[in-house]
Amino acid sequence: MSDIIGDVFVITCGIVIVVVILAVSFLNLRSAERRMHESSYKLKVYTDLLNAVTEINLAGGDSYKMDIAKKDLALTLNRLNLIASSGVLKSVSDLLDLFNESKDKDFDTLRLHNILNTIVIESRRDLNPSHARRVEESRVRYRFFAPVRK
Repeated sequence: MSDIIGDVFVITCGIVIVVVILAVSFLNLRSAERRMHESSYKLKVYTDLLNAVTEINLAGGDSYKMDIAKKDLALTLNRLNLIASSGVLKSVSDLLDLFNESKDKDFDTLRLHNILNTIVIESRRDLNPSHARRVEESRVRYRFFAPVRK
C-alpha cells in the first residue's frame, strides 16, 4: 500500500513539475514576444522621427512642403512621447529648441547633426543596448542629409 502511495506521489510531483515548467516557459515566451513587438514599434517611431526631420530639411523654402513636414513631425512626436526613452526625449527636446530658435532663419547644420547623432545613439541604446555599446566604442559618427540653404 505504501508503495502505491509513494508511486502516486512521485507521479503527481512529476506532473506538477512539468506543468510548472510549461507555464514558466509560456510566460517567458510571451514576455519575449511583447518586448520584440515593443522594439519593432519603437524602431518604426524612431525611424519616422528621422524621416520627418529629413522632410523638414528637404522642404527648404517651399512653404507647402514645410507645412506637411511639420505636421508629420508633430504626429511623430505625439507617438514618441508615449514610447521613447528619457535620453531620446531629451534629445528631441533639444531638436525642438533648435527648430524654435531658427523659425525664420537658417538653423545651424552642425548643431542639427550633433542633435541627430545623439537621437540615434539614444535610440540604439533603447532598442539594443549591447549592440549600441559596440557601435559607440567604434566612435561612429552618423551622417544625415541636409541640403545647403540659401
